[in-house]
Amino acid sequence: MYIDFRLIRDNLINPINQITQSAEVFAFNNEDTLEENLEQIKNLKIRTSDEIENLYRAFLKMTEDTVRYTKDLQNKNDTIAKMQNALIMTLADLVESRDENTGQHIKKTAAYVKIILEEMEREGVYKDYLTEKFKEDVYQSAPLHDIGKISVPDAILNKPGKLTKEEFEIMKKHTTVGGKILSSIIEMVPEAHYLEEAINLATYHHERWDGKGYPIGLSDKNIPLSARIMAVADVFDALVSKRSYKDGFPLDKAMNIIVEESGTHFDPK
Repeated sequence: MYIDFRLIRDNLINPINQITQSAEVFAFNNEDTLEENLEQIKNLKIRTSDEIENLYRAFLKMTEDTVRYTKDLQNKNDTIAKMQNALIMTLADLVESRDENTGQHIKKTAAYVKIILEEMEREGVYKDYLTEKFKEDVYQSAPLHDIGKISVPDAILNKPGKLTKEEFEIMKKHTTVGGKILSSIIEMVPEAHYLEEAINLATYHHERWDGKGYPIGLSDKNIPLSARIMAVADVFDALVSKRSYKDGFPLDKAMNIIVEESGTHFDPK
């Protein structure tokens, strides 16, 4: 009986337990984890010369196929993500190309947004909100914050002097138009969740902490965090950049203006 039990244990119970344990720890976390799990299953090397070995080989093949399929799918997803990002930049570039005054505004503001996000994280500001997804969504969406300017006539968009009250009212509409454009994209492509922050950026980046901004007059933390970040980046770039109607301010002066308007125009944090 002892010999029979040992044979059962070694050739039936232990192999099944090993396969079960391997199946339980198999994870889809990332490509490296998948490869590690597959190697662990290969290293079981069950050789019972019976149905148990056949089961193990079938499980191993299924695992290999799963890893291969998952890697192929990940590669396709990466390609789609790159295409989406490229389309975003192309679309933003097309809109900006109409504006003769901006001078690479979308690329510079996106870079400033990234710097601000990194510094916020370093200082622990709004740390509960700064998830990896939030930071990536805001950075990737930043180039679209002025997409609504596609609706602004060239005569207003490229006017070298100060806008009249009527012209400024037309210019202000680029915020709500931008939000509507991006909302329509999400309706057509529901998987484009990253554009939800793009809607916030486009619609609310001209709101002010004191409630005196536009288009709605939101104040304080009622303004989405991404839009409060973009407000700083947007104004900073406008201050330091040369325009047809003004020279760029020196860095120190621009920084002083940002600090002075903390708590009025900008989130004090």
